[in-house]
Amino acid sequence: MKSFWKKLWSQPDSKWLLGIPIGGFLFLAAGAAALATFNFSLHATNTNEFCVGCHIGMDTVVEEYRVSKHYSNEYGIVATCADCHVPQDFIGKMKTKISSGIKDVYKKYWVKDINLANFDQEHRLRLARHVWEAMDKQGSKTCQSCHNPEKWNLQAQPGRARNNHNPEMWAEKGVSCVDCHTGVAHKKPFR
Repeated sequence: MKSFWKKLWSQPDSKWLLGIPIGGFLFLAAGAAALATFNFSLHATNTNEFCVGCHIGMDTVVEEYRVSKHYSNEYGIVATCADCHVPQDFIGKMKTKISSGIKDVYKKYWVKDINLANFDQEHRLRLARHVWEAMDKQGSKTCQSCHNPEKWNLQAQPGRARNNHNPEMWAEKGVSCVDCHTGVAHKKPFR
């Protein structure tokens, strides 16, 4: 066994064998760099600055969000765009980034069919319904990552809220946060 370790760390008989550990190290370094870049990209595309970069001037959602309780409140807590619109689990996050993110970039930069002039009349309700359906489909988990039902003081809530904030009832009736709380961070479209 001693000869194995001695042979492993000794100079190889052929110079090309040095490429194996060097190649392995380079492969590991490249993988680490790729992982770091991927992680940085996920974080950077979850910032409000990234979201606002496209939405400002294209629609009114940024202005509405900035006057909502999710952005400006007495507690100083800011719910970012990603807190509400991007699932926290990896698979859900990747699905959202790939499907919605790529489609949004395509619509903004190539098709250019959504703009400030036509947003409210032609696109707002359709886009809002898409977001509501996505939130409803995932059971409003993004809402509950901040508004944890297990920590609610139901006794301190008014009667109607106390009756409606019953998680057992939600499961029974198949409802989630977004079924009652549309128009919280953005103007609710009506038609």
